[in-house]
Amino acid sequence: MLADIGTHLVRLPLPRPDGKYTVHLPEVLRSLIHDVRPVGGTLEPVARAPRWLVYGDSIVEGWAASRPQLAWPAVAGRALGVEGVNLGYAGAARGELASAQQLASLEADIITVAYGTNCWSRTPHTAGLLYETTLAFLAAVRTGHPRTPLLVVSPVHRPDAEATPNALGANLAQLRDAVERATRDTLRGGDDRLSLLPGVGLLTPAHLVDGVHPGDEGHALLARAVAENLTGNKFRGTIFGKALD
Repeated sequence: MLADIGTHLVRLPLPRPDGKYTVHLPEVLRSLIHDVRPVGGTLEPVARAPRWLVYGDSIVEGWAASRPQLAWPAVAGRALGVEGVNLGYAGAARGELASAQQLASLEADIITVAYGTNCWSRTPHTAGLLYETTLAFLAAVRTGHPRTPLLVVSPVHRPDAEATPNALGANLAQLRDAVERATRDTLRGGDDRLSLLPGVGLLTPAHLVDGVHPGDEGHALLARAVAENLTGNKFRGTIFGKALD
């Protein structure tokens, strides 16, 4: 379906009348839903599921999956049976404290943060700056969610940035290490509801359609890695009913 700017009436035929359905809106548009009406049937809200906040950059937002429902947070959310809230911001997500405060203010049963690659380009960071930024970001999130399971995913592989210094002299490998060190130091500081998923080994260059963003296969691999981390870690029994199949 192609989307044009303006007000439209969209009909979504369903394969059967008694299922549970989620509509994934396109990530490149700020869509506003005015009304949802059933045609020849009824609509009922589903029972509340664990609410999962996912903060990150364009990869979290869904670039370059072929469909919004194939972005890794959507795929992992379906596998886990949780209500995913995608807080991906293309071209941004550098651990801004304003975003941490937003996360702290929102209802959440699980939180995942995945950022860092945009700290190599656009607004460059040094490794020391990103280390301190990550410490502050996690601390700010904890002001609103002191005991909520929190997963940090460090930047995935990016061939052009791994060993190439940015404008401030830091390559992506050093920035990734800064995110991971800050997470581990926070964990050692007593945050036993925190976990880390290193991103470097999750994808290969073949999974990146433009050298930065994964295609559908890459998003599926990220989804599985995150879902397996969340279902396999020490918090599984408190937030999920069963392990990932």
